[in-house]
Amino acid sequence: MYEWTEPYEDEYIKERIEDLRQAQKAAQEHGCILVSSYEQFWLPVSNDLPEVEYAGQGRYRAPYGTFEPARNAPFHGALWFKPIADAELPPALENIKEWIPASAIVDMNARMVNIQVQDTEITFTGINVSLNAHELLEEINRGLIRANAGAYVWRIEPVVEISPIHHLFPDGRIPVLTNAHTRADVTGYALLEDRPHQHTLAYTGIAAHKTSVESLWASLIRNKGGCSLRGSAILADGEVKMLTQPIPEFNVIHAGIICRKALPGKWEAKDDAAYALVFEQGKDLETELQNVTIHRLQEALAFPVPDGWSKTLWEHGLDAGYIQRVITGGDCRGGVKIDLTKPWQEFVQNLLEQEVLTI
Repeated sequence: MYEWTEPYEDEYIKERIEDLRQAQKAAQEHGCILVSSYEQFWLPVSNDLPEVEYAGQGRYRAPYGTFEPARNAPFHGALWFKPIADAELPPALENIKEWIPASAIVDMNARMVNIQVQDTEITFTGINVSLNAHELLEEINRGLIRANAGAYVWRIEPVVEISPIHHLFPDGRIPVLTNAHTRADVTGYALLEDRPHQHTLAYTGIAAHKTSVESLWASLIRNKGGCSLRGSAILADGEVKMLTQPIPEFNVIHAGIICRKALPGKWEAKDDAAYALVFEQGKDLETELQNVTIHRLQEALAFPVPDGWSKTLWEHGLDAGYIQRVITGGDCRGGVKIDLTKPWQEFVQNLLEQEVLTI
């Protein structure tokens, strides 16, 4: 489900933390603050400080103090900053802490990180669990720097437990529907991957601002391949319908966009296919797919199809290519395309003659 499931450690980071802590102490003993000329863990960056001017021989000056090359520093570009008495310092040079190494527990289901720093507990929520372990470690440390937490993480341990929190995309990878002008987060989809670079859309749910929803809807109803999902251009399979629901607390709209061929009761005699999709949670998916498929067959075929044939027609239809699974995700748990160009009457007659089906 997740890209990483074992504890991840970066010994290099742990060693560098200790090196920088010792260098900070050496600077403090001389009444200075350790600064870096480029991004270096939690250290202030001289290039980001205001009104800093080069004074020659590796030295810099500012209205609030001076910078000189650090002595015996563990990295190139280290500077000692000596403040001018009573000068107002930039925020980055205030409240300098002694940073310590820390480890973190990552709750993959709750999307939460917990870091214990001596007597202080730090918690981050809404983390991106789709990142690999190294990327997630970097993101956690960026958050700690922004909070000036005084702790830098070198080890993270994932915890995957049964949780009352259910996510549409458990691995954290939220697909995006895009066109040339805008994009929207996808809450669910059903696609037929029938061509290498252009797939057929049966359903998608999206959440975005009203203008983005309208733009994407316009691209889909034109049906000229102007939208992209999961890295491929998509074309809707015929006429599409849209139902919208405002989500005022996030100032966005949720839109369900579905092909008419996938709507129960909306099949027409001219259609070459029908889709059977399952959205309900907590039910056996294969059983539900068999049930919705037999109902679509009862709607589309010109001869009676008893409910008792659902499992047999499902299994033999899949084997013969009359029924084809579609790729689904998010709030669409599963689905199939029923090919109505196939000789279904002959297919069923053969199964009756072989006594696979009975009346």
